[in-house]
Amino acid sequence: MSGGWYMVAMFALCHAGFGALSVAMQRHYADMHGRGQEAPPELRRRLQAAGASALVLAFVAAVLKAGGGHGPLVWLGGMTAAALALMLLLTYAPQRVSVLAQAAGPIGLVAFALGGLV
Repeated sequence: MSGGWYMVAMFALCHAGFGALSVAMQRHYADMHGRGQEAPPELRRRLQAAGASALVLAFVAAVLKAGGGHGPLVWLGGMTAAALALMLLLTYAPQRVSVLAQAAGPIGLVAFALGGLV
């Protein structure tokens, strides 16, 4: 089992989670779909649940691989890196946030499986 797969899984899941949470925000939704556009309440709830679930799964990946002592620290580092990448993406290419977040979710799940974390 390669040691890098869990890092890929954790980063991709954090990126997908933060991406979903940002699309659920009215401000970022309007940036992506045009000013004045608002996400329907049901879509916002699903995006919030998906984002929180992805972040929890990233935490599980970090703790399973790095242990209870270092896992949360690794997870915080992964969340920081993913948040920075997403912040730059929201600043310079907000229309691509949802596309990349949708791609990052399956990539994270595949990396989670390849890393032997299942």
